Amino acid sequence: MSETNREMHLCGFLIAGPVVHSHAIWRNPAHDTEFLSLAHYTHIARVLEQGKFDFLFFADRLAIADRFGGSHEVGIRYGDQDATRMDPMPILGAIAAVTRHIGLGATRSTTYDAPYHVAREFATLDHISAGRAAWNVVTSMNDGEALNFGQVTHLDHDLRYDRADEFMEVAFKLWDSWDPDALVLDKARGIYADPAKVRHIEHAGRWFQSRGPLNIPRSLQGRPLIIQAGSSGRGKAFAARWAEVIFALQPNVGRMRTLVSDVREELGRQGRPSHACKILMAVMPFIGESRAEAEDKQALHNSLVDPRVGLSTLKSGISGTVDHGRARLTCAFVNQAC
Repeated sequence: MSETNREMHLCGFLIAGPVVHSHAIWRNPAHDTEFLSLAHYTHIARVLEQGKFDFLFFADRLAIADRFGGSHEVGIRYGDQDATRMDPMPILGAIAAVTRHIGLGATRSTTYDAPYHVAREFATLDHISAGRAAWNVVTSMNDGEALNFGQVTHLDHDLRYDRADEFMEVAFKLWDSWDPDALVLDKARGIYADPAKVRHIEHAGRWFQSRGPLNIPRSLQGRPLIIQAGSSGRGKAFAARWAEVIFALQPNVGRMRTLVSDVREELGRQGRPSHACKILMAVMPFIGESRAEAEDKQALHNSLVDPRVGLSTLKSGISGTVDHGRARLTCAFVNQAC
């Protein structure tokens, strides 16, 4: 692809809650944010599709933030990013019914879920969306999530990625357990499917055992698009092995270029072409008919953020930046194809 013919890829980076990566959203005096209603999310999806976005996906976490001050007091009182996060999968099912083209992504954790469950969820979403499913793979973040699943502490960083590698292996085997032509649907003979084309996977590893096969025929994509955001050395190796889209939050263009270079080198070490992944960088746009109008919107936005909310988010381990005490976090990914 020549420099004069490069495409821009757009992704809406969402949260199923009141903030959508901006702590000021629910306080915006110009409109209500009906974040507990389905209509809120279907409207956003329609707008993004009309605006030619490639896909949208929902970030997710499995715990309320309680590391700042050793309590959930601040996060709940002032509404940080983890005060409310609804499960994105049912929401995506509804969005699939009112859109036709935009990709639909959800976050699922490889630390607090099972491969069979996740494989089944995304096979279902891929079928009902006619091949638009995407999985944002995360290993989860901290002990708050561990405590919600009966564990005292979170797995160490690299162990989480070891488990995630095996999780992906099992999920891929399950998606491949039905051949593309296994479904016969011969009404006259009463033949539903060809059992010779549906296989057990018989996986037995360090972290998982799964017999298979999946109880859903192969979907249109075969498996969901894989999204990842690993930025540590181990995380980048994982992303380079599995992902088709890598997203990142970086503070300046220099850091963006460094990350892209690192990822391309890691792709080579994983035996993949250097352009096998699209790399999307985060931006938070303020849009107006003039620069002054956009800056006024930014100033209003920042004035609505309590600094303690930003501190609560940063303490919980979410990547972001703080500017003059006010958290400024991302709401969309915009970047040329890297």
